[in-house]
Amino acid sequence: MQGTLGCYVHIPFCVRKCAYCDFNSFSGYTDESVREYVDALHKEIQAASPSAGSHTIDTVFFGGGTPTAIPSADEAALLRTVLHHLPVAPDAEITTEANPGTMDVRHLAVLREAGFNRISFGIQSFDAGLLKTLDRIHTADEGRNAVRAARSAGFENVSIDLMFALPRQTEVQWRHTLSEAFALGTEHISLYSLIVEEGTGFHTLYQKGRLPLPDEDLAARMYQIAIDTAESEGYRQYEISNFAKPGRESRHNIHYWNNDQYFGFGCGAVSYLDGDRRMNLKSPKRYADAVQSSHSLIENSEILDRETSMGETMLMGLRLTEVGVGRKNFKNRFQVDPADFYQSAINQHCNAGLLEVTDACVRLTPKGVFLANEVMISFV
Repeated sequence: MQGTLGCYVHIPFCVRKCAYCDFNSFSGYTDESVREYVDALHKEIQAASPSAGSHTIDTVFFGGGTPTAIPSADEAALLRTVLHHLPVAPDAEITTEANPGTMDVRHLAVLREAGFNRISFGIQSFDAGLLKTLDRIHTADEGRNAVRAARSAGFENVSIDLMFALPRQTEVQWRHTLSEAFALGTEHISLYSLIVEEGTGFHTLYQKGRLPLPDEDLAARMYQIAIDTAESEGYRQYEISNFAKPGRESRHNIHYWNNDQYFGFGCGAVSYLDGDRRMNLKSPKRYADAVQSSHSLIENSEILDRETSMGETMLMGLRLTEVGVGRKNFKNRFQVDPADFYQSAINQHCNAGLLEVTDACVRLTPKGVFLANEVMISFV
């Protein structure tokens, strides 16, 4: 194997499971279960060293769950294991997700000293009522203070996540949250529309008719407001849900959107190497036991054939609003120009004003960004 790839490390623990969350995360854990899990992660990462081959890892991402829910010393030690055992580039982007309610300046300073150079806060809203609706454990003030604490700890690359189209959310509330967010001057902002996923608390409420969501027109208007506000504040919309100051795009997530290869460590983490996609055991306990007993960690796996890989490359690449799916890179990878292979579907969406084809790429139009799912399904 050659080239660059990403590395993801999963920390599944949360102080409280949010009502909208369908990630592989768990609350109610004990100190002993955290210790067993962290020990297992160290061993899995160490064992992966030979499989790195001639690759260089240029992004490392600690996600969850809530990575900062575990002691800062444990998270720092895990990063040191990654840096020691895997071929991480000296200029790698090294990110940790964080909940504003689970750390302080001292905690953040430990992470910064260990080598984390980017942090992403799940703030979601600056409205007290909506934070309560979402089951977030932090307040609006703690969200603001977390960003300031990260600056004090030496982080120069800070991202925040926000959500819109929330239950009972109004346009006025959304404008207020955007104003508060952009005033913080972070380098990156992710703006996600609420999706009610099966198995979540929100889904249960939705089935009972007790989740009053904004209608589609209001949700679309909120999205347009976000796009316009971000542009006026000097942020580029480089991906459907992501906005960055120039040069501060999430390099790790771009690996996913380019359908590149990556390592995944921890329970439920996915690795994608040489066309082989594998997901680890989802249960933290089963995962830790399997590592300690040297049993298989694989929950499921699949070998992606060429056409499936092509479709996924289109699906993910179209999320990149500016560069889209690069025609040259696609042809180098699959020996065919996407504009030729998918000519019928592309022409259909071009005629509808949803796609455009340039000499360099196939990409969504501004209109197509609002109907992205309708376009992307054509390539699956």
